[in-house]
Amino acid sequence: MSTADQMRTKYSIGHYLTEQEDSPASFAEVARRFAPRLKEVFFPWPGLANGRIPSDVARVKERTSADLQYCRDHGMKLDLLANAMCYGETACTEEQHRQIVDIVGQLDKLGLYPEIVTTTSPYIARVCKLEFPDIEVRASVNMELRNTLALEYLSPLFDSFYISRDVQRDLPTFHRFADWCREHDKKLCLLANSCCLRNCPWHATHDALVAHMESHSKLGVDEENCKLLCFDNHPKVEYLRPGWIRPEDVPLFEPELEIVKLATRTMSSKYVAEIVEAYLNYSYDGNLLRLLNPYHGFEFRPYRIDNKSFPADWITGGIAGKCAENCTHCGKCEQLMKQVLKYDVDHSVRATSYSLGPKFQPRPAQKQQADSAASGEQEAKGKPS
Repeated sequence: MSTADQMRTKYSIGHYLTEQEDSPASFAEVARRFAPRLKEVFFPWPGLANGRIPSDVARVKERTSADLQYCRDHGMKLDLLANAMCYGETACTEEQHRQIVDIVGQLDKLGLYPEIVTTTSPYIARVCKLEFPDIEVRASVNMELRNTLALEYLSPLFDSFYISRDVQRDLPTFHRFADWCREHDKKLCLLANSCCLRNCPWHATHDALVAHMESHSKLGVDEENCKLLCFDNHPKVEYLRPGWIRPEDVPLFEPELEIVKLATRTMSSKYVAEIVEAYLNYSYDGNLLRLLNPYHGFEFRPYRIDNKSFPADWITGGIAGKCAENCTHCGKCEQLMKQVLKYDVDHSVRATSYSLGPKFQPRPAQKQQADSAASGEQEAKGKPS
């Protein structure tokens, strides 16, 4: 076994494009630095809905192909994304069948035949099973698989599954998924760094909007307005409740997993290396918000969530798992927030890289509360919370 194989972990990262292909933060640079220690790369391909607005399709294909070829040459598996929540009027049609066959054919001609297709669509899964039986078909995290009965329904068409973010931190539930997959010769996967609100009632609609982002851009729909609930002045404690898993806690889950996915495609690209390095090292001494997607650092300024201040039993003690499933506002999360919330001397980080969320002005009462909170934070400046 080579040294690179011995070093290889179970992590998968997302392919992304920077405006300047020779940028120090480009995917190519991240791949050169970390590919020997990564197992997979997941990627969209022009022609399949993926929430991006294509410009020069030929150039996108050229740059993506070069990056993927490097990954393949260095032992990483390729995971084609067909994971939109909506495919419009082409869904479940012969046209979609031909489209999937054509895209996999394009990749094959480029020497980039994917080992995996990750999809939200049982129809696309069936097409892959019929046309490409050697490709692993994976159920996307967007399917929100919350119980093993859902895995049973999908079992004939799928080889691996992403557990829902909303239940993955509950260890008994996670182990039930792992046991089921082991008994049925399936593989279990997990998305480690999502900071979407837990049990978000807007999530399905948001994902459907993202699937149609190209047409929205032509109609003048503001992308920021698709994030309505995500950045809607929630109490800070709400961002302890999502399904993210700290780098230090990954070993609790990793032995049962085929892959640990890191969301990197929509992050400010100059921070991707920081995210990957933290998880590869199973350790991070910094602002946890910098590792999570979507980024909620603006809601916390001038404070941060200090990753090293979490208690050792954060996962095993139950607060991170079932506690938030049907929240009774018992105060445990608020107590923990006091422990991990710290004044951030470098709170300007990422200030030019992320928008502030929906472009709505708060109502007068909300504004008064916000001003009061800001005043309190100013008085506490320089003091840990």
